Amino acid sequence: MSRHPTRTLQVTAAVLSLLSGCVKKSEYDVLQIENQTLQKRVDQTNHLLVQSQADLSMLQVQMQQFLGVQTYLQKTQVELKQSQDEFNSLKTQYDHFRTQRRSAMVGKKFPLLSLDDGKVLRQAEITAVSAEYLSIRHADGLVKVALAKTTPDLRWEACYDPMETKEKKREKEAQPVRQQGSLPPAPIAASPTRNAVDVLRAQLAAQRQSLNTEYQALAAKNPAALRGAQWDSSQPETSPLITTLSGSRAVLGLSRLQSQRSAILATLQQLRDLDPSAR
Repeated sequence: MSRHPTRTLQVTAAVLSLLSGCVKKSEYDVLQIENQTLQKRVDQTNHLLVQSQADLSMLQVQMQQFLGVQTYLQKTQVELKQSQDEFNSLKTQYDHFRTQRRSAMVGKKFPLLSLDDGKVLRQAEITAVSAEYLSIRHADGLVKVALAKTTPDLRWEACYDPMETKEKKREKEAQPVRQQGSLPPAPIAASPTRNAVDVLRAQLAAQRQSLNTEYQALAAKNPAALRGAQWDSSQPETSPLITTLSGSRAVLGLSRLQSQRSAILATLQQLRDLDPSAR
């Protein structure tokens, strides 16, 4: 019985001796070194993998933040566009309102009109209004007065704004300068009546242009209601839409056209008083 374990140990030792004899010690050491090198590379790769996963997670967070900022930017751009549209709409409405206010001033009379510079005009009548000046006919002739030098009440009625005056000046300065060597046109002597006619003609043209613009905007908003409506752009105040009861349809904003027509008729009457051939 005791001889079997001893025999087994002897066989095992012989096998180990044979296996160790199959690989030289120098080759074994080389394999060990290569194995250690490979293990280090595996460890480094695992470390890089962990770092890359961390970087990827950070990039994903940053991407979410970027998408949030992009969404906010797009929303802000939409709100900015809406604000700009609202501002432009309000500005257009204000421009129309200002034009109506100034048109309504034409023909206004004052027994005595005291200006800020102390000058007093007798039997004064406003004949034209612009962004910068009032044309006034009075007992001693015709005078053009800067709005800034009139009166607080007149400046308020005319919606006087110094910034508007500055913008007008900048526009004039931006116009092309005359070529050197060309002579400016010689001034034409004109009587006070002729000047008044020219001012009223310019005012009439501006009022008609404003009425045409207002009609076009109204027609764009109410295409069905105004389809087939007759409109004379050369003399819009004569258009049936605003001159006859049958033409007066239930359209929001039509009263504004009729108000501008009244201002045109007032200017036209003043012009015909000076020049009967005016139309």
